Amino acid sequence: MTNENEQEYVGTVSRKDNAWSEESLPGEVVFTDFDKIATPSQLTRLQERIQYVNSQIEGFIKENQGEPKVLYEAANHLLMAGGKHVRALLSLLACEAVGGKLEDIGPIALAEELLQTASLIHDDIIDRDELRRGVQAVHKKYGEQVAIIAGDLLIAQAIRLIGDHGTPELITRIGRSGVKMCEGEIADIVFVPEVSEPFSTDEYLMMVGLKTVAFMREAVRTGAMIGNASQEQVDALTQYAEMLGFAFQIRDDMLDVIASTKEIGKPVLSDLQKRRRNYLLMHALESASETRRKQCLEELSAGNVRDALVLIGETDSVAYADELAQEYIVRAKAALKGQDFAEKDLLELLADYAIKRER
Repeated sequence: MTNENEQEYVGTVSRKDNAWSEESLPGEVVFTDFDKIATPSQLTRLQERIQYVNSQIEGFIKENQGEPKVLYEAANHLLMAGGKHVRALLSLLACEAVGGKLEDIGPIALAEELLQTASLIHDDIIDRDELRRGVQAVHKKYGEQVAIIAGDLLIAQAIRLIGDHGTPELITRIGRSGVKMCEGEIADIVFVPEVSEPFSTDEYLMMVGLKTVAFMREAVRTGAMIGNASQEQVDALTQYAEMLGFAFQIRDDMLDVIASTKEIGKPVLSDLQKRRRNYLLMHALESASETRRKQCLEELSAGNVRDALVLIGETDSVAYADELAQEYIVRAKAALKGQDFAEKDLLELLADYAIKRER
């Protein structure tokens, strides 16, 4: 397959960099993709909440200083590069949905962002990725040893925040979700596609349930807990978050195949190059004949991703994955029906964003 054909699966829509600096906050937040699906009122209310998250992060960066300076610079590096802040937004919106206030959940949402950022620092070391959020990965800029400890520092700071502002129950819940996330991460690493290994999209979705869904589930449950939600409200928000998590990960897998590095701020085709589980690849292999599947896996083992891209095209796996992600979002929104949640439309907007985002 020629390089030109390979680019058939690469998007061309350019996006603005969402990085921010101390000088740019507080101020106008640059939205990516929300502007296409939100009303002016929704954008204004969403901006207020993103600015609130950013102000929490900005305050943390100012306080997260010490010696040796390189450790704190490394720990703050990705925080200063911005990010989607989806998990923090989920906690904020879940708390507000049941009558809580932003200031009640703010420090906990910040802790969730620190835990997420720490996991990304460590992920990039494992995957040998060089870019994250449009900037150099921490291990590329500061070295692996510093990056590992910087991630550990963020975890320690997150635990401190939860201890200062949370409850023993909350610490336990977040710890459990962290365990599930680690189990999902190692499953993604250990189960490398081999020619002789059977493939199952169901197994993939089980892994996603441990990896991405667990964190999103805990984000809304945490917000609901802080907001003193009823059990019925917790159940509805939990169902919403789980469906959102599956859709979000499938969209991530799609972007790894169809987007460009410039658009998403991190390497593309990474899943295929590292022979990691990607829903599009899993569906393509399941849909192919035994001979075709074996051929594709042999090519991947040899480091050739082009044949995998061809197979993904032959099996219409991009369209299939997109349809499945949309089905999950329908179910996520359905979970909110019948509940008198405040700012419910922003929860629905976040669901739409999950499958329409370009990064």
